[in-house]
Amino acid sequence: MVKDSARKRAIRERMAQTGKSYTDAVRELDREAAEAARPEQRGPVVTFDRFSSQARDVVTMAREHARSQRHGTVGTEHLLLGLLDDRAGGLAFEILDDLAGSVETVESAIAAASPKDTTTAPQALHFSQHAAFVLAKGAPRQADKTGHGYIGSEHILLALLARHDSRACQILAALGIAYDPVRTEVVDRLTAMGVLSRYSNPR
Repeated sequence: MVKDSARKRAIRERMAQTGKSYTDAVRELDREAAEAARPEQRGPVVTFDRFSSQARDVVTMAREHARSQRHGTVGTEHLLLGLLDDRAGGLAFEILDDLAGSVETVESAIAAASPKDTTTAPQALHFSQHAAFVLAKGAPRQADKTGHGYIGSEHILLALLARHDSRACQILAALGIAYDPVRTEVVDRLTAMGVLSRYSNPR
């Protein structure tokens, strides 16, 4: 009875929030529950133990952008928007601003390439498969290649550029921003800051 009561309450809340009919609210809740039960379809599990506070801010900003645009998942384009958000700032922000001519240039390219707003944003935003891979595998891999014990915004940017079939990489490629030049910028700028870096393998 408790379970049924909680389910009915959740259905009523969804109806009030979205204006959907009882049947549509039930279908939406059931679909979200089914998706939550299949995490492997969303890619690897993301943990943030090694993420710097700045890198965590980038992910927070990415979630905010995805939610404000009423998108169903946090994609690589939202991670790119997080890197471009001056509230997070960081080395990736500076590099993108310099290589693209301005942050606004990249933001305009993202807006042109992103899907239109959906009518209803889900209650819980999950990472897309590409975004999950970038955060769980790609960024740690880039940090390991530089010999850094932390994951910063620059490692997220390099991981996005290394994921060639992601929307973020395609957007940046169209602007002439590629992995190798950005890698060079990261190493040179960190070296100037007194942070030693190494790359045993470019990719």
